[in-house]
Amino acid sequence: MTTVPSANYALIGGSGTWGARFPEDLEMPNVELIELYEGFDTPYGRSAPFKLLRIAGQPVLRTAMHGMWDHGGGPGSRPRTPWLAAKQVGWILEQAGVQWAMVEASVGGIQRPDKPGEPLPPWSITINTDYMMFFRPEDDQPFFGGRKRSARFKDPFCPIMSEHLYQAAKQEPKFAGVYKDAVYVCTAWGRFETAKEIQVYADMGAHVVGHTLAHELPVFRKAGVRLASVGIISNHAEGRDEWVGDDANAMADFYSSCPHYLGPVMANAMQQLIESGATPPEDADIYLYGLGQFPVEGA
Repeated sequence: MTTVPSANYALIGGSGTWGARFPEDLEMPNVELIELYEGFDTPYGRSAPFKLLRIAGQPVLRTAMHGMWDHGGGPGSRPRTPWLAAKQVGWILEQAGVQWAMVEASVGGIQRPDKPGEPLPPWSITINTDYMMFFRPEDDQPFFGGRKRSARFKDPFCPIMSEHLYQAAKQEPKFAGVYKDAVYVCTAWGRFETAKEIQVYADMGAHVVGHTLAHELPVFRKAGVRLASVGIISNHAEGRDEWVGDDANAMADFYSSCPHYLGPVMANAMQQLIESGATPPEDADIYLYGLGQFPVEGA
């Protein structure tokens, strides 16, 4: 059985970088590939592959596409569900001792965070500060983490890492705009949304829509991992005449191109975090203790 290496940091890849090998295909001189792992055995099954990187002298764990695919996908491969992948990745990060993690994803643009109702076009960047999810996957093996504690979600995302992601993204002129304070709505994996659904989400204050983030955040929090999230807008959410490009290949072309811009943002933000020497602040009001004593025997 392969031992999980120790690391204080992690980069969780999503569809913003699934169109390239990270770091091999990208121009990121500040990232060194140290080792490849075919996967790890977890209480929730065998995980997807991981890479051990070195950034600013520190080991950084990395998995592609939220840990959903073996070997990046391929003919005949089937993905894990986002909820299963999140539990596998969360367990691995907890074993490694990870305290800081950044995750990226491509998302549908609903509306600008700074100007509600105005379009959020492709190639925009959002830094998420809150999220919504209106369903819960069926689960007969919930994730509790090694410390068996419950957690609140009053401040879901780490402001320290979020600021590093924001500053790194602002340095890239390719992006149509870089926006803070975005609200992410998580919808069911496997299909795009309807125009009416997007209208409802917009009225509720959502800015971007995706399929993965709300699975990861509660698991990572129970594992004691701080998380920050950056989204790259791949398309207008349903309900507008615009979508992305003018032909059926436009989406594939986007995914082949965007890793070369979003990948360095992730690496540079992680380098800035490490070099800052930041340590995780105390979140005394996040975790709830003592609930594991219930129900009382014989209640």
